[in-house]
This record gives sequence, C-alpha cells and structure tokens, in this order.
Amino acid sequence: MGKWWGRLAENGEGLWKKIIVEKYGKGGGHWQDWLDESRGVGSTWWRDVSGINTIEGGSNGWLKEGFRAKVGEGNTVSFWWDKWRGEEYLANRFPRLYLLSTEKTKMCSEMGCRTNGVWEWKINWRRNLFDWEKEEAMELHNMIQSVQTTQGCMDSWEWTHSKDGQYSTKSAYAMLTKDEKEASETTTFTRIWSSILPSKVSAFNWQLLLDRIPTKMNLLSRGIIKDIQDCKCGICGEEEEDTKHLFLKCNMVRWLWMACAKWWNINVTLEEDCWNTYQVAGREPKEKAIRDGWDCIWNSLVWTVWLARNQKVFQGKEINREKLLELIQLKSFHWITAKKERYAFTLTDWFINPVACLKDCHRKRRVPNE
Repeated sequence: MGKWWGRLAENGEGLWKKIIVEKYGKGGGHWQDWLDESRGVGSTWWRDVSGINTIEGGSNGWLKEGFRAKVGEGNTVSFWWDKWRGEEYLANRFPRLYLLSTEKTKMCSEMGCRTNGVWEWKINWRRNLFDWEKEEAMELHNMIQSVQTTQGCMDSWEWTHSKDGQYSTKSAYAMLTKDEKEASETTTFTRIWSSILPSKVSAFNWQLLLDRIPTKMNLLSRGIIKDIQDCKCGICGEEEEDTKHLFLKCNMVRWLWMACAKWWNINVTLEEDCWNTYQVAGREPKEKAIRDGWDCIWNSLVWTVWLARNQKVFQGKEINREKLLELIQLKSFHWITAKKERYAFTLTDWFINPVACLKDCHRKRRVPNE
C-alpha cells in the first residue's frame, strides 16, 4: 500500500492523481495531511492506503517521515512540519521558535514574498524576540536562505531510504525492520561464536552471513574481477557466483541440502539469502540438542562447499557430490564429539541416525547417576 503514497508524492499531474485529489483532497493542501485526515473514509482500498502511515502496535507517521521535500513553488510543503532542510522537521529543530510563530500550519509559499523577482523568507512572531531567541532565528534564517521558491516549478518528494529517491516496498521493509535486524545480528553473532565449531569455521560463517566472502560477484564489485563474463559459478559454471547462488541455488549444493535433510529426517527451507536461511535453521528443529546439531551441519556444509569450490577454481579438481556429503557427515561428527564429556557415539551410529545419537546423549545427561 505504501507504493500509492509514493505515487501521490511523485511530481506530475497524472489522471489517477487528479481523481484522488478531487475525491479525497479536501480542497488541496498538503497531500500527507489529507491522507491522514481521510482515514476511515471511502472504499476499503482507500482506507487501507490512507491508514498505512500508522502501524498498529508500532510507530505513527513512519511513512510520512520517510519523505523529504524539494521545494518548487512551495505550496504543498509545510514550512514547519516537512523535512525540506536537513533530516529534521524545523518545528523539532527549533521548538522555541515554532511556539512563537503565528504561522504554524503555513506552507513554504506562504512564509515569504517575492520582491523584484527574488524570494525572501518572512516569518511572523507573536511578540518581539529576546536576544537569545534572535540568535536561534538567525540560525534558522541561515539554514533556509539558500532555498528559493520557484514559480511554475512543482514541489517534489524524495524517499530517503533508497539511493534513487524512489519509494519501494523493499526499502520500506528494510527501514521498518532495521532495529529488529540489528538485534538479530547480535543474537546471531553470539550463537556463532559460542558454538563448538573451530574458530576459522565460525569466522567464515559470520563473513558468509554478512556477504563478505570473496565470491566472484563480490570480487567484481571490488574491481578485482573486471568482466562479469568471468563471474560464473566455480562449481556449476552456469550462473553468476554470488553467495545466494553458491550456497543455496547451485544445483549440486541444493542436492547437498536435500541429502542432509533426508539424513536428519527434517524439512529444510532455503530462503532468499543465507542470512534468512540461517535464521530459519536456528528456529527448527524445536529441541535444542537437535537444533544445535543441525547448526553444526549448516556450518559443515557451507565450509565443505567453499573448500571444494576453491579446489576446483584454483586446482581444477573435480567435485563429486556423494564425497562432499560424506565429508559433511565426517566433519560434523568430529566437531560434535570433540566435547567427549557430552557426546559419546560411534561414527557408524552418526552416519545411520544422527538425531537418535543426539537425543540419546541428551537423555543420558538428564538421568542421575545410579
């Protein structure tokens, strides 16, 4: 629904926009204001569009705050309550001056006049300013004086959470989940570095999740590889090699994921990237002992794939998927049984039924010594 806000913010007078303004615009004025004011009015679609600026249980005004105005004529840009100078509303940047203003709801076009073709800002105060208030007023004047309203030039709006200034669902989602992602990063970091894995494997996994390992596409972005034609997958040679393809989408690697899932008798969901796939792996299976074991399989798989990829790229060594699966099983066995006080089972048992091995060890740890 946010994309409709983005379309209303776009410069231009398209037919769709004219119809919306005529029906819901309440005589014109600030498009964001009448979007909020018309909540609960009109069709179900329009109620959804006008209400998206408020998230139940979340922040109000998140969508409005994501837009920054570029002043043209200035008749749709609120002087005090739009972001058009810096990253803050002027009302928040200069709260004392806002309280003293007699024009709290005016648009930029109403906050000055044109003399001999030159725009001059003029702010009216409800009383004479004290000396310290005059200093703030001068700071405000210095901040806005370089901006001139331009006759015949429409105001425009930029979405501040994307590089091109255009609203997109992807950029809005990234903005809304930023705090959640930061908290998730902390949890994931702790999960990786408190595991039983060798430190070099933990370091590799962390770099993988942050998309910082030297895949061919990453080397291309750094200017080390010059031609995208040289960026084919080091394993299959069919698609461009980024982390998503190499560790999730490559046919041989997908076979390894499915083979490991069958070995563990669980379902595996390969998400849109390694980060989200790892988060899902951290929630399933439900039992902690099994979940920790599967976490070990994740690391064994991606580490084995990376080593095999490097051997093929740099040494020309061919890859056999059955042998890779056996290496994944062998590595995970050695990593898990390195803590002998916790896990005691044979390699054969591990190859046959790893889940039963972990459950049996977990059960024995909970039974008191007789």
